[in-house]
Parts: sequence; C-alpha cells; structure tokens
Amino acid sequence: MAERLGDTAGMFANLGPALLRLRKLRGKSQSWVAQRARMGKSQLSKYEAGKELPRLETLERVLASLDVGSLEVFYTIHLLDCEADRPAKKDPSEDVQAAFDRLTSHLVDLHRQIVLATSQHGETPGGER
Repeated sequence: MAERLGDTAGMFANLGPALLRLRKLRGKSQSWVAQRARMGKSQLSKYEAGKELPRLETLERVLASLDVGSLEVFYTIHLLDCEADRPAKKDPSEDVQAAFDRLTSHLVDLHRQIVLATSQHGETPGGER
C-alpha cells in the first residue's frame, strides 16, 4: 500500500514533481509509463501529484520504465527543493519597467550634472564657448 505524503517528511516532498518532470523530459505519457511499470495510470497520477509516495518496488519499476537512475532522481529532487526555496518570479514586464525607470533616473542625474558643470564655467549645455 502506498504511503500518504502528509505522513512523510523532508526529502521526499518533491518526489512526485520530480517523477513528473523526468517523465515529461523523456517525452512519455502517463499511460506509457504506467503500463511498463505494471500499475494503473491513476496511481501514477497520484504519485506525480504528490498525493502518495510509491513503495520502493513500485518506484524502481517507474524509474526503470523511464530509464532513470537513482542519482538523477535525487538530483532532480534537489533542484526542485532549491526552486521551492527561491522567491516566486514576478512578471518580467515589471523588471523591464524597473530597468527603464532606473535608466531614466540615471539620465536625469547625468543631465543635471552636465547643466551644473557647464553653468559653473559660464557655458550653456550644447552651446559653444
């Protein structure tokens, strides 16, 4: 019987999403993997959704059907853990707007410095001496 995810802690919290990502990276459908792992598609769906953890024997069959080694699984889990620790990405258009605002601010500051420097020397910006 599979174990409920809420009953487990720590490093296996991202096992389901790791299985999903590995399956998609290999371009395989849930049906294809489930058939080769000798399980139902709905059960595989529960594992990938993180609703349940597979038994070790079942996990071995899923990984074998995907031709995935244990190192790759643990590394994928690690990457997902790191991704979860990062703050959520915001809308990239906000980054563009912030960069534009900073650039505009720098240009205004530069213009002020030029005006100040030229006025101290009795010059007019853009004009000739």
